[in-house]
Amino acid sequence: MQFKVMIMGFFALGFLFCSAAPSDSAEQNVLNIAGATTIQPVLEVLADDYQHKSGQTVQIQGGGSSRGIEHVLQGHGPLGAVSRALTPEEKKELEYVTIGKDALVFIVNKRNPVESIDRDTAVRLFRGETKNWNELTNWERSVVLVTKEMGRSTLDLFEKYTGIHHPDNPEDGENGRVDESAYEIASNLDGVTLVAGMPGGVGYMSLGASEYLRDKGMPVKILELEGYSMDRDSIVAGDYPISRELNLVYKEENKDLVQGFLDFCLGRTGQEAVRDLGYIPVKESQ
Repeated sequence: MQFKVMIMGFFALGFLFCSAAPSDSAEQNVLNIAGATTIQPVLEVLADDYQHKSGQTVQIQGGGSSRGIEHVLQGHGPLGAVSRALTPEEKKELEYVTIGKDALVFIVNKRNPVESIDRDTAVRLFRGETKNWNELTNWERSVVLVTKEMGRSTLDLFEKYTGIHHPDNPEDGENGRVDESAYEIASNLDGVTLVAGMPGGVGYMSLGASEYLRDKGMPVKILELEGYSMDRDSIVAGDYPISRELNLVYKEENKDLVQGFLDFCLGRTGQEAVRDLGYIPVKESQ
């Protein structure tokens, strides 16, 4: 995968996703959380409120869902953020709480006239077969692909849905691999910013992050997928093609340390933060 230097616009939004300095502390007065950048904005919103309420320091780091699992299993901290369902093997080693739901969406630049996408179109785009948007609509613009790096749950969902694998995946996808020309990014902020800055850009991102950043002024468009527009009912009902859980994982031995924060995330304040940032709460307003 080629790495390219990206000049990002809209830096004013960056503070929303800044993380605290790394720490390996698991002391009783510190909650060190690492993992999915999809969940990170919710945790950062809640960290200050929880610290003020409980006196317990909360440190938030990103790094992806794989890092969230490793963070807890390797003892670097008591909580990990994982924006996907856990595997059977992970469930044997970890406890988890689902604090919200999200979906994977395909986004394009706001100037792009395309309004919808299906699996076959996504496959042709990300394999590099569709080179220009004029093959899909009356718009002359080269396609620019934006994909996720290894270790990200968003990439896992994309691979399962399309059958296209990351070039570094040790297994071939049933529909091949992502074209080598694609820009590779880590966080949703990076992806939305890149697509917003390039008229021909197309990527796959978190629904919550995409909607939130779009509503804050990022010039991106969320495409209908398989005929489904982005309404919460289709996700809750399980009709939307690509949905996922937003989980916090921990070891049973750390339950007393993390229980207060987990309860806070599932309480009124936590679930309102989930909703306000574009995700779907798992509990109704209390």
